[in-house]
Amino acid sequence: MTEHTITSFDACSRTLRQTELRQALYDEAAVLMERCLVNLHGSEHRARRNVEATVFRKPVFVEYERNILPRTLDETLQPFLEAGRGDLVDIGYRIMMNLTVDFTGIDRVKRTPEETAELLRLLKEFSLAPALGQSPPEDRPEKRARIEAAMAEFRRQFLDPSLARRRALRAQAEAGALSADALPRDVLMALVMGEADLGMTEHEYLQEGIFFTMAGAHTTIHSLTHAVHEILCWIDAHPEDAARLRDDPFFIQQCVFESLRLHPSSPVSKRRTTCPLALADGSEANAGDVIVVDLRTANRETDIFGEDADRFNPHRTVAGSAFPHGISMGVGAHACLGRNLAIGVEPKPGSDPADHQFGTVPLIVEALLKRGVRPDPAAPAQLDKGITRISWATYPILFDPSQALI
Repeated sequence: MTEHTITSFDACSRTLRQTELRQALYDEAAVLMERCLVNLHGSEHRARRNVEATVFRKPVFVEYERNILPRTLDETLQPFLEAGRGDLVDIGYRIMMNLTVDFTGIDRVKRTPEETAELLRLLKEFSLAPALGQSPPEDRPEKRARIEAAMAEFRRQFLDPSLARRRALRAQAEAGALSADALPRDVLMALVMGEADLGMTEHEYLQEGIFFTMAGAHTTIHSLTHAVHEILCWIDAHPEDAARLRDDPFFIQQCVFESLRLHPSSPVSKRRTTCPLALADGSEANAGDVIVVDLRTANRETDIFGEDADRFNPHRTVAGSAFPHGISMGVGAHACLGRNLAIGVEPKPGSDPADHQFGTVPLIVEALLKRGVRPDPAAPAQLDKGITRISWATYPILFDPSQALI
């Protein structure tokens, strides 16, 4: 087996669209992700994605942005606002966990602080899986054991009861005792409704339920923390842009795009060839070779993003048809299904803020800025030393409304 690395923006984009390549980034995380959507290929991937895509629609996203997210933010932030401090990583986990378990279809029957704490603990154990390939080899067996134990607990406490309730609801709908509009609008319900066609095993339900909960929360925390950090640093150096945070309704989203370009959730994607083929950079690959798509390098290509492409600049002009966030959310069949939910839709000239889809990350950033978030000078943020990508382990913050930027 040979490993090929693709670095140019154009070649990376075309590689991610090649149907002869299958997912290989999460090979080390098979214990949790082997049969979840992101790892399926070909017709299996299309069939499950098509079922789940029925939930990933603008009306559902708008409902989350306008009604569910504000309530979740108020509930989650209140104790930290009263204390005047917190940790951005921890706060982000709490916000996104509450949002993503509902969207995934994981019922929280008790809705107690203890139940929330248990879900948060399990989520942090699951988050070890996507980064296993970036962890030191000697640490991987112990991390896999922790993941397996957390999976068993998640299934017993949360997944099995949630699945049973949705299967009962489906039976009621099929008997005419319940209208389709009354069914939950979540991923698990969509999978249950498509169960006969998909033929998923109970273990596949477990992996899928965990994957959506984890992907919606863990990767969003990465993006949220980097975005807040970059914006606060930018305003310190460019105080004139503080007014734009207040007056330009699209500026925060633009900042999030720029931060995401610099800090993709994973610095690389990986694909494995299913047959001999010519790669997008002109080289030849044999069946079974691994193709490393260097997202971080591609997103900093100066021909596309300018001479200062390796620095944060929310006023950036992007050449051609590239997204302002680069290829951090992927392209092709494995592009992030929840992209518009997470970061919204790119505004066009004449976009109406009242009808615009901003995405949960920009809206959370806005809420934090309105409440006067700033780094805690007595407790510097710490990077995660347990993985090779740049990610924050802790980010202590203070809330000072007198210094609110918005």
